[in-house]
Order: sequence, then structure tokens, then C-alpha cells
Amino acid sequence: MPDPSSLIVVGAGGLGREVAALAEACHDAPPASAIAGFVDDDPALHGTTVLGYPVRGDVDWLAEQSELRFVIGIGAGSTRRAVAERLEAADVSPTTLVHPSVSVHRTTTLAPGAVLCVGAAPTVNVGIGAHTVIDQHATVGHDARLASFVSIRPGAHISGSVHLEPGVTIGAGAVVLRGVRIGPQTTVGAGAVVTHDLPPGCTAVGAPARPQP
Repeated sequence: MPDPSSLIVVGAGGLGREVAALAEACHDAPPASAIAGFVDDDPALHGTTVLGYPVRGDVDWLAEQSELRFVIGIGAGSTRRAVAERLEAADVSPTTLVHPSVSVHRTTTLAPGAVLCVGAAPTVNVGIGAHTVIDQHATVGHDARLASFVSIRPGAHISGSVHLEPGVTIGAGAVVLRGVRIGPQTTVGAGAVVTHDLPPGCTAVGAPARPQP
């Protein structure tokens, strides 16, 4: 866990607050001192506090700072990507947060900016990409590959050898069967069961999951 005085959470909405709580769980610091604060592009939040932490400004403010670390607490993978691109040239670095309840095997790799929430369960030889979020009690089987900006919602189950391309979203409680590949920017609806490969840029629902017109 990085020095809390250097950690900024990008996004002060629902997931951002959950990420701040995750940072508290990762650090022995007392409440309201586990991060340095939030940034958010909503000007109405600037100068306020969220969970006792200051909202210091917008993403452009963060880009002008130096030697800070950040984690993106925004639910939409496309928005996480846009934020990461805005910060690429800045003197700030993405950090990875893993809840203490999560066991990460030595054969599993986490790229910078990944977030693993309480109860997330990757197994062995899993690759987890930059700024990917695995939400509460989601599971990821052996040899799965999750690219950057993937979102795994609570209680979803990713079977072994699955490949999720950049920006994929797997809805709450959905199941992806072994060996399936899902194209970039595709969304799988809550409770769906994915039995076959899915193309890029679609929304798939049902059991078995089928792309919608």
C-alpha cells in the first residue's frame, strides 16, 4: 500500500467511495486519513468532503501535480480509459489496490491501476490488465486473461481460459464459461450465461447470452 498522503482517488461517486473504503482496509491509518483525497470533474464537488476526504479539484488539477499516486474509482471502463489517457503525460502514477481479503497467487499478474474489491477471487495464472476492476465476490478462473479497463461486477464468475478484451463489462451475477473470448467494449448483462464467443461492441443478455439487435 502506498503512502496514503500521496494517494488520490479519481471519482467521488459510488465506486470512488468504495475504493476509498478499500484503501482504508489496506492501511493501518485511522479513518479519514487513508488517502489524500479525491478529484472529480464535477465542479459542484470541489471544496467539499466525501467520506471525510477533501475533493481537491478535477482531473486536470491532478495532472498538474507531481509524485502523487492515483487509482480510478469510476465504474465505466470507457471513462476510466479517458481519464488514464489524460494522465499519461503527467508526473503521477497509477497504483493497484487489493483488498486484504483477496489472495493473489504468485502466478497471477496485476497491471498498474487494477482494483480487486472485497472477496474477489482470482485463482492461478490469471492476467489482470491496467485499470481493471474486479468487484465484490467475483471469481476469475485459471489462465484467464482480463485486458485493460475491464469491469467485473459483483458476484460474476469468469471460468478458466476466458479472454476478455479491453473495455469489456461483465454484469452482476453473470457467468462466462471456459475458453470463451469476448470482444472489446462488449457488455454482458446481469445474470447472463455466456457459452460462446461474443463480437466486439455488443450488448449480450440471456442464457445463453446473445447479442441484442
